[in-house]
Amino acid sequence: MAEMTTGNPVIMTKGENAITTTSDTSVNLEEVAPCTHEEADTRIFVHARHAATEGYKSLMIEANDTDIVVIAISLMPSLAATGLEKMWVAFGKGEHRRWIPIHELVSAIGPEKTSGMLFFHAFTGCDVVSSFNGKGKKTAWQTWNVCNEASVIFTKLSQCPSKIEESDRQILEKFVVLMYDRSSSVASVNEARLALFARKQRSYDLIPPTQGALKEHAKRAAYEAGHIWSQAIVRQPEPQCPSEWGWFKEDDSWKLFWTALAPIAKSCQELTKCGCKTQCSGRCKCFRFGLSCTPLCSCFCQT
Repeated sequence: MAEMTTGNPVIMTKGENAITTTSDTSVNLEEVAPCTHEEADTRIFVHARHAATEGYKSLMIEANDTDIVVIAISLMPSLAATGLEKMWVAFGKGEHRRWIPIHELVSAIGPEKTSGMLFFHAFTGCDVVSSFNGKGKKTAWQTWNVCNEASVIFTKLSQCPSKIEESDRQILEKFVVLMYDRSSSVASVNEARLALFARKQRSYDLIPPTQGALKEHAKRAAYEAGHIWSQAIVRQPEPQCPSEWGWFKEDDSWKLFWTALAPIAKSCQELTKCGCKTQCSGRCKCFRFGLSCTPLCSCFCQT
């Protein structure tokens, strides 16, 4: 076993407990153990809070993970209240590796977006919540800049919500509509789907999700952001049951409950349209489904 020689105390996790390399009794481990966090992404911040309360002013986190960067941004104000002044997170690999100054990002982003960052990140796609097809973080961030009313909802759903109100869902629908069509004046994703598919000839895999699917998606994002990430500095968090937040249990594992509606690709294959420029074959959508091309298609099969 290798021995570590350092003048500073080193604290390591061991199951729900923690151990230290020093015999100094002034190191208080009660702040970090027992700890019931299941993921290292959140447990890191229990130790971050412990360091701040012990008087450390600067903190460096070695973790190449976007979720950790977002959690750090959201929690920086709380950690600053305990005395932390600066925090960096390592991001990238090799020549692309850099240290991100979280304290500077929080200052640049501002309190409004910082407080809603957790739900925004989960809602637009993270490690455990799906993303919107063809819509990345940049598009979502630009949409947030023009949909200011979303900030209140993002903040609310980043802080252990008991449920998602109907008024919350309406704002989330408007945000998603604008993300897919910035010029749209409709507020419902179902209306936007009709307009984009029938009038603007968008493929059904490039239009917003249905209202039913979006409802379950929002639940999963609120659970991850508001019940898991928001409690990252709590030693023994108490999240709600996932069955109320877009998951269902099958055997011994949790699975996603996507929607109560049948997938459109299976229930409405006649709406499939291809973008072939010549005769359809091979990878053509209509060809794969065994369907005849329709006037919606851009190929020459109908001529």
